[in-house]
Amino acid sequence: MLGLALGLAALAVGTVLLAPALCADDAAQPARAARLSSVEGHVRIAQGSQLLADPALANTPLFEGTQVTTSQDGRAELQFDEGSVVRLAPNSSLTLTAMRGQGGSAEVLLEGGLGYFELHSEGTSNQMRVRFGDCVVTADGFTVLRVNLDSPPGELAVFSGNAHLERGPNVVVAVRGGESVTLNAADPTQYSLVEWIEPDSWDAWNSDRGQALMSAETSRTGAANSLPDKNNPAWNDLDANGNWYNVPDQGYVWSPNDAANPGWDPYGNGDWMWTPGYGYIWVSGYSWGYMPYQCGAWNYFNGFGWGWAPGGCTPWWGSGLWFSNIGYRPGWYHPPLRPRPIPPRGPIARPLNGGLHAVANPVVPVNRRLPAGTVGAPARGRDGTATIGGHTVEPMRPISPRPLYDGSISGNMGRSRSDYSDARTSAGQRPASGFVSGGSRPGGAGAAGAYGARPSAPATRPSTPLARPSGGSSPHPAAASHPASSSSRSAPASHVSSGGGGGGGGSHR
Repeated sequence: MLGLALGLAALAVGTVLLAPALCADDAAQPARAARLSSVEGHVRIAQGSQLLADPALANTPLFEGTQVTTSQDGRAELQFDEGSVVRLAPNSSLTLTAMRGQGGSAEVLLEGGLGYFELHSEGTSNQMRVRFGDCVVTADGFTVLRVNLDSPPGELAVFSGNAHLERGPNVVVAVRGGESVTLNAADPTQYSLVEWIEPDSWDAWNSDRGQALMSAETSRTGAANSLPDKNNPAWNDLDANGNWYNVPDQGYVWSPNDAANPGWDPYGNGDWMWTPGYGYIWVSGYSWGYMPYQCGAWNYFNGFGWGWAPGGCTPWWGSGLWFSNIGYRPGWYHPPLRPRPIPPRGPIARPLNGGLHAVANPVVPVNRRLPAGTVGAPARGRDGTATIGGHTVEPMRPISPRPLYDGSISGNMGRSRSDYSDARTSAGQRPASGFVSGGSRPGGAGAAGAYGARPSAPATRPSTPLARPSGGSSPHPAAASHPASSSSRSAPASHVSSGGGGGGGGSHR
């Protein structure tokens, strides 16, 4: 029986504390959120005209209407419950325009810059829509694509899978892996579809982040397979940073490696962040700290420590409530205290020059230290048994991971520049006079969705971004013939990943 860690065996561990539920503004709030899974450099989040966090915090739940903006040195990754992933390069902005219906369709709007999208589409009832300018992109199955708005109206490149691009009523294009489309700024009915992809200096960073998710995926057990949002990448962080146990009469219990230390606190590291719909919400500072704070319950087991059970895993925002999900606790434990206001309708009004000035509610950091005299213990490993609620159990073992994007490109990306002449001649300019079918293409594009082994070392990055097209419908000459791009987006200086197993930021703030 999945996730019922409040079972009979837990009755011996201590006094029950069920924190009171706190209502949101109203019951009509969106019942779905994405996870801000990684933050590098300067990133901020806002909702409407209201700034929520600057700098942004990894593991923040992002609700409908939230805008994520990266600065000159900022990078961000968003994970969605149906499995999709969005990454933003520096000087980019994206808004979650539709996030209603748990596990249903979602829509995001790339307002500027460069965005990467790994879309896990399972039909029209569970589909991510990517908008930019007057265009909308959807996908069939697992598809990886890039949208570049440095030169409006933009360019779409499909690394793997199959995408559908619509621009107004007259342009409908099927784009397969290894192909790219450049939109025409002068005539919205014209575009150029070619069978190769111009590389961008940020492609390697996107590949690095995909590799981090893939590494975490290799540790995944079957604990989340029966849950409604089993494809959520956030589950991988739990497997990579702790152990799952299948406890008789209780179901699955997860415990982080660090919880072996006496006095470890599930709410000991993080921030309180104010949101318009829910007031102050908890944003965990642990790299894995997303799923265990949106649903389920934390319980303390004598002789073992803290463990978390997902229960049905219906997020708290699905009912418009927030509550501290602490179940059974030891006598010395003090539950988290939520700051006030809970919640006002808008920013706090403060005196300024004799009048009132509306400012954002502050982010409240929390760093609760272990009790004095606590002796550190080694982190838990995957070997050995544990006693939970009177039952001796072994950690669950990883299973085969689901397919993920490994950084390879379908089609002609791997060919030398001298090999493109035939493809250019046969592809040419394609007027948008009708639907471009998904049949065979002149020039021999590879099979969509083909996966190759990831190279042992990343490709060499140029010191400045490769030149990108400035619009129009002509195929692009080799990047080496262009001067350096005038874009303000600098190439990454080194491979940087944040969080354990591709999750949020570092383990402590």
